Amino acid sequence: MKMEMKMRLSLALILTSAALIAGRPSTAQAPGSGPALPPEYRAYLPAPGVDRATVAPPVAKDGVQDKADRATFRDRSQSEGSPRWTMAVNDSGRGILKAFSCAAGIGLTNDNAPALVALLSRYRTDLINVTRERADAASLRPFQRDKGPVCLADKALRTATGTPLIQSAWGWTVALILSEALPDRTDALLARGRAYGESAALCGFASASEVTGGRDLAAAMLARSRSDSAFAADLQKARAEIGALSRTAPAPPPADCDAERTALATRPY
Repeated sequence: MKMEMKMRLSLALILTSAALIAGRPSTAQAPGSGPALPPEYRAYLPAPGVDRATVAPPVAKDGVQDKADRATFRDRSQSEGSPRWTMAVNDSGRGILKAFSCAAGIGLTNDNAPALVALLSRYRTDLINVTRERADAASLRPFQRDKGPVCLADKALRTATGTPLIQSAWGWTVALILSEALPDRTDALLARGRAYGESAALCGFASASEVTGGRDLAAAMLARSRSDSAFAADLQKARAEIGALSRTAPAPPPADCDAERTALATRPY
């Protein structure tokens, strides 16, 4: 993988990485699985980390929740073109650091937060491991089951169906990590983390129940990962870095944060 992939912590990169490593472990080389990932991308935990079926079991097809998910997908078309829809489009492709800058009150970038970037670059693989589905067991995406507008114009995003919970898990993880370093920003960060995951449902990539499941997986994985010494050390470095940035880094553009507040004032579905 090219170094530029490390520096662009976007949903598009996450899903592309998931497709590239699907079906083989990311923590070490296994017989017949090809080479292991470079150290900067290797998961902290042995895959999958936690049992997804236990922590975030899928809903029963054609059951009450499944029918509610399908209704949510069909009904959210009223949001198309709204500020919240624009946020969902942005969340599907822009970098995770920019997405959380307003909630953090810090203009986070790859250059001023290298310890956070290093942590997320590795931990992304842990989340891919726990959220990906086998190709023969992958569930249909909402836009594949029902007609309705979608905001995922990138073909790679629309066809990478193997990790439906990843956006929600990713956003909730970042929100929790930043909240530890910026406790006075916890409310705003968790609201943004919830919205980041909900954007996947608004865009039609994930169902509403998968958004909830992604948050559950993120919390379980973070709790499990704290026992790993490498993760704990990298987390401590990232927390210290973020704490220092809160005192020195410039705030994000006010216009961006005003637009975000407007979008967040409306529930997506």
